[in-house]
Amino acid sequence: MGAAMTGSQAAGSVGMSQPKISKLENGRLLPSVEDVRTLLTLYRAEAAQRDDLLDLTARLHTTVESNRTILHRGAARQQMQIAQVEAEAVSLRYFSPIAVPGLLQTAEYARRVFALDLSGTELTSAVAARQQRQQALYKTEKKFTFVLTEAVLRWGFCPEEVMAAQIGHLTSIATLTNVKIGLIPFASRPKDLPLHGYQIFDDRLATISLEHATVSVTEPRDIATYLTLFSTMSEAAEFGEAARARIAAIGREYQS
Repeated sequence: MGAAMTGSQAAGSVGMSQPKISKLENGRLLPSVEDVRTLLTLYRAEAAQRDDLLDLTARLHTTVESNRTILHRGAARQQMQIAQVEAEAVSLRYFSPIAVPGLLQTAEYARRVFALDLSGTELTSAVAARQQRQQALYKTEKKFTFVLTEAVLRWGFCPEEVMAAQIGHLTSIATLTNVKIGLIPFASRPKDLPLHGYQIFDDRLATISLEHATVSVTEPRDIATYLTLFSTMSEAAEFGEAARARIAAIGREYQS
């Protein structure tokens, strides 16, 4: 291309911000076809280059949208796959630092979670599949331990009336004899700093919830690391009557 200019100069010439230009140049932001057309004009690209780059951009967007569609259609199926893992385990441990775990979510809370990415029948199917998963909680041969931070209940993700109902649901589930719910108060001083949520199924599988994917871990040494971390977080948590009392108190705050 025949134009030489800095990112700031390019941004000023086409009405884009300099950070956006920087992200486009470093591959951190997928440009729109219009972005590419504008910059190609600015940089005085040759006709052949223009056609190739515009075609490539259009195909990239088609691929991204296709992948999103596959992901959305797979949300309910993913819930069924998780249910299968949970069905095969006897001791199930869940640590969540910011969101209510799927097994403990009310239908409305789950709907709002899935609605971040889904809509229509895909949304309905995903919520229904998550609700179906929760039947595992009532199988007395299974032992569930959930450790949540107080932030899970105070994070303003849902309206107050939704959170009030969610907390009431937690209080009810906590009465099941095979379910333990621990809450790490803000005033607690955990001896470690977890970077993400995770789930441990018996001593054979751990799954780590990341922004873009869920990672499965089966190496005994790695699972031992998560078991140790879960134990550390559990030590910082309140269980039993203390946890139920704190959860109920937070629920009353939403109701008032």
